Amino acid sequence: MSLFAVYSLFAFAMGACVASFLNVVVWRVPRGESIVSPPSHCPKCGAAIRWWQNLPIVSWLALRGRCSHCHAPISPRYLLVEALGGALYLAAFWHTFAPGAAASLFAIAELVTWWTWIALMIAGSFIDFGHQLLPDFVTVGGMALGLAFAAAETAIFLATTRVVPSGWWECSSRIAMSVVGLLAGLAIMGAIRWLGTKAFGREAMGMGDVLLMGAVGSLFGPVAVVFCLMLSALLGSVAGVGAMLLSKTRLGQFAAIPYGPYICMACLIWMFRGPQAIHWYLSLLKLTP
Repeated sequence: MSLFAVYSLFAFAMGACVASFLNVVVWRVPRGESIVSPPSHCPKCGAAIRWWQNLPIVSWLALRGRCSHCHAPISPRYLLVEALGGALYLAAFWHTFAPGAAASLFAIAELVTWWTWIALMIAGSFIDFGHQLLPDFVTVGGMALGLAFAAAETAIFLATTRVVPSGWWECSSRIAMSVVGLLAGLAIMGAIRWLGTKAFGREAMGMGDVLLMGAVGSLFGPVAVVFCLMLSALLGSVAGVGAMLLSKTRLGQFAAIPYGPYICMACLIWMFRGPQAIHWYLSLLKLTP
């Protein structure tokens, strides 16, 4: 087995393990419970979950989705979150490190940032789906992560490169792009929230969605904000219409759907295929050769 394959397996295992912890976060944070104690236990019978019963993906499959003590069903969400975490961590590793490519401080910093942001998006999406709530550690944490990544890139550049005037501009522009992206995300989503509230006479979206878009801008810049705004609106609309058709519910009777998960889906598409998606869209409009 090649070294790259070993690293790939490690990336998937790391993502699955992090996602296993995120299952605890998704369950406990909205309920105001500690994520540290008590240790993992069955919510039905309270029996402690042993370490060999808590292995990501493997344990759920081995137990056939049921508690080993009371045989109560274990939600397939646990398996989904762990598999999703492993797959996204692996995809981020493949995106950052091509086979045979030499590692660099820039690439390592980017991978750590992407892994952290993926974890925050997974936690925020599943909490939002279940409770229509985006915790501050996801939104504000994402904004701080973007600014920290820009500062880290600048520090690495200064430490590894002889700075010339153009180099100073490159350093300052990276931090400026993060700040501009953050402000653009907050301003655009804040304006949409205000206009929607005025138009419909009720809150059009939660403040958490505004802050989440600020995090997207902080991490990926203002172009990503516009991309994610358009794509998330499309994804959310398709999901909302599909849910109404399946439930045969009228528009006025349909409950509000969480918007945060669709922002996260759009952000993932931007992370892995953003420039290609823009080029494809512009080619449809015949604006590119």
